[in-house]
Amino acid sequence: MVSYGKPRFELVLQPVSGKAVPVYKGEVLRITLLEGPQCVDFNCFNLHDYKERMSAAHTRGGGQAFRLKKGDILRSIPNRNNPMMTILEMPDTCVTDLLGPRCYTGLWEVKHGFDTHTNCQDTFAEAIGEYGLTPDDVHDSFNMWMNSGWTDDGRYLVDDKRNPGKKGDFVDLLALMDVLAVPIICGSGDLIKTSNYWLKPIKLQGFEASDETNKVTQDYLRRYGSLKSSRTIADFRVKEIRTERELKAVPGYEPKFVNFPLRIQEVTIEMAEKDYEQVQRLKVRGLGDDDEDAVRSAVMEWCNKNRVWIPSVEE
Repeated sequence: MVSYGKPRFELVLQPVSGKAVPVYKGEVLRITLLEGPQCVDFNCFNLHDYKERMSAAHTRGGGQAFRLKKGDILRSIPNRNNPMMTILEMPDTCVTDLLGPRCYTGLWEVKHGFDTHTNCQDTFAEAIGEYGLTPDDVHDSFNMWMNSGWTDDGRYLVDDKRNPGKKGDFVDLLALMDVLAVPIICGSGDLIKTSNYWLKPIKLQGFEASDETNKVTQDYLRRYGSLKSSRTIADFRVKEIRTERELKAVPGYEPKFVNFPLRIQEVTIEMAEKDYEQVQRLKVRGLGDDDEDAVRSAVMEWCNKNRVWIPSVEE
């Protein structure tokens, strides 16, 4: 286990609350279950630019999965595409979820007739309000200790399995940039199995950076950071943040789409008879509607299966 720096803060969150806490590059945020299974929802923002925030969709993409594990990273939204935090420690009893949306008050009004009930949307909004952010700034969360699932036909299941979390379980998140981390206690656990029909407190601890955490941070940034395609505000055509709520077209604005219009070059391929027979077999197997489609698909299938990932930053 990596050695951390000195403790910087410690606090207990009572049901059903949350807290926005700055965690600086190289520091570690520990989230601990104090009394047993409790679902914890998590958001984070770039501490110096709140428009850069964690993307649940792009975190689960890029070779990761719906269920994050030790060593996986939380990545920010495009066009930023930056690693924000990584999971240093996580017990087997912490089932994670990047598919389910945060619960909101309208859900419980529709399902149970409660026009006022604890919910993750409102808890997030109250927590980030300390930093001047609004309910509109809440985004899809990384859910810890959430034993959800899905069926083969794509139906999402959030209430068919009990939460296996144990008292004393903890997750350690290493900051790969300065972030505003926002862990909250999920507000749905009294009605469904996300927290086994009870709501419990959690403990937050922050540890200062150490030589070891700084080294791990730099290792992750060398492997996953500094993509050539990542953009900053300076690269944006539209840089100003809107203050007017009503949307109106910008006079004279013309979009400049990437690689538009496409430039297509025809290529003639000469084939031996046996190669042409292979192309016909590909069409029979459903890998092409015509000869051109079959050849193009075969080439790209081979490339996608045999390509080698080349990091943008040298190891």
